[in-house]
Amino acid sequence: MANFLKKTLSFFSIAAISTIISSSVVSCGMSLDYLMNREIDPEVYRDTYNYNISSWNTAHTMQATDAIVLSNTFETILSTDQYGRIYGALAESEYGAENATKKDAIYNYVGIHNDDFSEWEYKFRKENYWTSWDGKKVREVLPSDILKAAKYALIPSNASDVSSLYTSFIIGADEIFSEIKKLIDTNENVTQNEINAVFDRYVNEGKFGIIVDDKKGTVKFKLKQKAPFFESLLTYSVFSPIFDETKSDIKNFTDTAYNGAYLPKQINANGKMILEANPNYVLHDGVNIKRIEFDYLDGASSSRNRTLFESGSISGFNLNADDLKGWTDYVGDKYENPKFEGVYSTKSVEMAGTFVLFFNYFNRNLSDASRGEKEQKRALNATKLLQSFDVRAFLSTNLDRSRMVRYFSKTIDEENKPSKMIRNVYTGLSVAQDPNQENKDYTEFVSDYFNSKTSNKEKDALKDGNDPLLNKSKDLEIQKDKDELLNSINEYIKTNNITSSRSDGKIELSFALSPTTSNSLNPYVNFMVKAFNNIENNPIYIKTWTPTSTDDYRGVGQEGRTDLFISGWSPDYKDPSTYLETLLLDGAYRGYTGVGRLFAENKANDNKYEKIPNTDYYINKAVKTTDSFDILKKMLEFREQNDANNQEVDITKRYEGYAKQEYEYFYKNFFMLTLYTKAMPINYTVNYIQPFSRSYESFGTGQYKFYKAYQNKKLLNRSQIEEFMKKYNSALEEVNKDWNSCRYGPEWKNSNENNNCLK
Repeated sequence: MANFLKKTLSFFSIAAISTIISSSVVSCGMSLDYLMNREIDPEVYRDTYNYNISSWNTAHTMQATDAIVLSNTFETILSTDQYGRIYGALAESEYGAENATKKDAIYNYVGIHNDDFSEWEYKFRKENYWTSWDGKKVREVLPSDILKAAKYALIPSNASDVSSLYTSFIIGADEIFSEIKKLIDTNENVTQNEINAVFDRYVNEGKFGIIVDDKKGTVKFKLKQKAPFFESLLTYSVFSPIFDETKSDIKNFTDTAYNGAYLPKQINANGKMILEANPNYVLHDGVNIKRIEFDYLDGASSSRNRTLFESGSISGFNLNADDLKGWTDYVGDKYENPKFEGVYSTKSVEMAGTFVLFFNYFNRNLSDASRGEKEQKRALNATKLLQSFDVRAFLSTNLDRSRMVRYFSKTIDEENKPSKMIRNVYTGLSVAQDPNQENKDYTEFVSDYFNSKTSNKEKDALKDGNDPLLNKSKDLEIQKDKDELLNSINEYIKTNNITSSRSDGKIELSFALSPTTSNSLNPYVNFMVKAFNNIENNPIYIKTWTPTSTDDYRGVGQEGRTDLFISGWSPDYKDPSTYLETLLLDGAYRGYTGVGRLFAENKANDNKYEKIPNTDYYINKAVKTTDSFDILKKMLEFREQNDANNQEVDITKRYEGYAKQEYEYFYKNFFMLTLYTKAMPINYTVNYIQPFSRSYESFGTGQYKFYKAYQNKKLLNRSQIEEFMKKYNSALEEVNKDWNSCRYGPEWKNSNENNNCLK
């Protein structure tokens, strides 16, 4: 974890804190200088939200849009501070340092670990309480509440988003999940007690890798893999305790209890959400902002948050590159030297986030009579089409991503160059670095492997802002140009009896777009799609459509009712596996990709299915194509690679193995297409929240938490920002040298500060 602390402050542009150039002006000649003198109530933070809470159960949802609220109402075992340092939240921060029998020269872990990092132990803080939404203390938070979360996640019928993290990391979890799944699949009348008995048996017989002791207040994790990064995973909610595992997918916020810094007081769908400080929160003395108000904002333009801030309706905003007026008023012509004095730059929490285009290999509409015969037939043909290797290669190398991504980057892009915010590696930038090679970023390992297998020899060929795919299929391992791909696709369509429902004879793929971005990103997506549809002799036609609500849109993707879908992933922990685990046959994205529907288990007695030779899987005969078996073969190889890489503790070899695995998924088999990052090269913010009074880490949920954050009554001016950043740089340097330095607040037993430290 020492290497986690070695941050760079290059993201804070020195130019951003230089002398002000001139006053900024908004519409009607009104000067932005008035914003510098406006005062607010520092105990109330106001913001917007775009998606309703899908579930009030952290063992059920992995949605980042849920985490904005859930991370503040449900606490994690560990969390991250403003220096990127991991500390104990529900757990005691110093337990490892005080109790580990074997310690490094500098012991910078929260818990106790064994020699190969496959076992970890933590102790819960005292005075941890569950509290009802109306502020009534319910009972203590116990280590055994983690078992409740595990039980919920490992029952397949609960459709937990986080189950794959249990099965990937915890000893016995995969066996529990598989046994319960088989029990459900083979017994129509199975009872909840029978399902619970499977989980309880593994726990009681010591075959499950989460061992709790409520009397001592301890929890031990026994892992399937060697994971020196494991503590970064505990900053995410996946292994956090829940109040009641029997409540399932909780929709009403009053139906559960909370242990986080805030309590939900008002939750109105498509309306207002209000959180208030939890008086029973174990670290309540570190909560400075007492009330958080979120107002629903649906389908707004990129400038909406800026104008809401200017009117005083919200407390801050990030400047969007697609907000041309805002960019002109606040930044001006010189990207590295913004005009407005109240602008500051921090590390973007979106740096590690990657958005991708999913190809759905089994559109659920094909077996749903309620969708109508025409849609069922279209979905069947689309399902068969996307199984084609050549179709996926054609889509990946002929969709001009810059036409879409330009929406985010048009103010900073160079003419006739790809968008600066195209992303080519699924694992996000800055997620993992190799200390043996001067902290070489993992994405460079993928670029190196890409160069070894293709004709591209450009250093860091897959860095953001390059386009190694567009019209370059001949340079890749596929070694087919556009015409050769089209010939292969037409032959595949004929061989697999794929027919068109369109008058022009093309095979139609449906592409669901978010209603939230109807007036912003969607027109750019359509621009990209139109160019693709107009390719000469193209037998494929992409039809975009927009569900009626954001909840419907999210459901369409999760349930696999569209052929193409955009979604993003940000890391749960600091290792490439946090991304690659999502792509497994039973990974978190199995619903989006449809592989869990295309390849089924336990279908020996179902005449609709055919067993795939030399495997335990079956395929629905109706969707079988000449490429089906090859898809499964490649997916099983991917799983084998992943299992091997998970056991490698040599960082360099581990990253090299993952790089090969990731390259083959995206650039050899084209199972998915990476699209963009929302992180600009420099991230500009206008906000009353003090810079670096909260976490900016992209892994875990610390980035969403308001614990320790505080607001200034007025925006900081440029000289104040410059003075603060000098102090922050000194403090960060102290922490990088000594993990025990610059400690203050209730998360630490003892303060350890000097003149270089911040409060």
